Amino acid sequence: MKPLRAPASWLTLLILTCLPACDNVEWGGADVAIVPPPPKASGGEAEAARPGEERPPEGPILYYVTPRGNEGILIPVGEIAGDTLRPIQAASDWELFGRRFIAEHLRQGTEFALFRNGARVGTFVVQSAAVPDSTVCPRLPRAIGTLELIAGAENAPEFLALAKPHAPAGRRQASVPTEPDRTMRLLAPYLAEGLLRARGASLPGNWQRAMAQLKPFPIAGAADPAFAATLLVDDTLGPGFDDVGYSLFFVARPQQRVGYDTIYASFIDYPSEGKAAPRVVDYLDWDRDDQAELLLQVYGTRDAWFEAVGNVGSTWRRIFRQRCAPPPRAVPRDTVRTATASPRPRPPVAATAASGTQTLTQQRPTIPQQPATERDTTTQQQQQPADQQNTGPQNTGPRILGRPVTGAPDSPPDSPPDTAQPD
Repeated sequence: MKPLRAPASWLTLLILTCLPACDNVEWGGADVAIVPPPPKASGGEAEAARPGEERPPEGPILYYVTPRGNEGILIPVGEIAGDTLRPIQAASDWELFGRRFIAEHLRQGTEFALFRNGARVGTFVVQSAAVPDSTVCPRLPRAIGTLELIAGAENAPEFLALAKPHAPAGRRQASVPTEPDRTMRLLAPYLAEGLLRARGASLPGNWQRAMAQLKPFPIAGAADPAFAATLLVDDTLGPGFDDVGYSLFFVARPQQRVGYDTIYASFIDYPSEGKAAPRVVDYLDWDRDDQAELLLQVYGTRDAWFEAVGNVGSTWRRIFRQRCAPPPRAVPRDTVRTATASPRPRPPVAATAASGTQTLTQQRPTIPQQPATERDTTTQQQQQPADQQNTGPQNTGPRILGRPVTGAPDSPPDSPPDTAQPD
């Protein structure tokens, strides 16, 4: 029997193992060196790697873009985290946080997909980015870049954006209109009346003026679109004015036999909570759960901030809000005129606007004062034609656009359902 022979590679390994104290070993003319690992980095590199110290978000980020000619300004909104958005916030040093955010997400040449009404409409290419000064809050970095838009998107006033690796397909459903249809315009005041009565709020004197925005959007599980509505009393959809009046924001989805039903509502009484007038910026399925979420811009008396609402599980709720410390509130000029006055409706006022999305520009609707009910009623009757004056007792039943509900094509119930809870 021949003796077994160990391969040469085994002998080499055995020699190296038996000589742990040697740093260099010569074998067959080749030098084998044992090199220790490099020392850990110190200074700035070590600080950048420490968790919890001005680290930029690592997940997908939703951005808001406003056009400026052929260029645009891109602003971060929030980090997408499952069904919600997470606020982007520096731990203490906005300058350091902003520089690291720019190095990670806003380098020159970075491309972002632009969306409008749920559809992909172009690309934003970063040219430069900077951290704003301390007068801006929150001090999130801003980027300036070029806009590459498809035909028809040149006149869009704003966009949502995502980095291209995180962008969904964003194909618009052909059945979703960009403007509210007649059914939405008629039923939105009817639903709003039910929500206001349930909260003991006074009703608007003119429903068309009070309905500041109607925004259709696609909703999962329904062929027809849902819509979001903002109703304002004694206010406009923008910054300014005072803490007198109220806002009502609600989301309604299509329902068989009743037309639409509310699935989310938020009522803000300005005298007690301060002005907060929300509008829908746009909708997009940014978390890819087959259900579009809504990004809102909310106006105060001297500031504005972003919020978002969406479906979590089986419930619609607010999923994001980031507002800096609000400015000091001004004392209302008239403490009698509050949004929680008697729910008794004012006499109907002839409709003067044809669009349900018209905002207040000239005359601001006022909330009725209890002691002045007789005077207000007489004044309105004098302004109306003689055949439209109301001389008998007022009808306190549900109304659409200031007129009593006597029946609708969809035959909604006599008392508007209020299935949504206050925010």
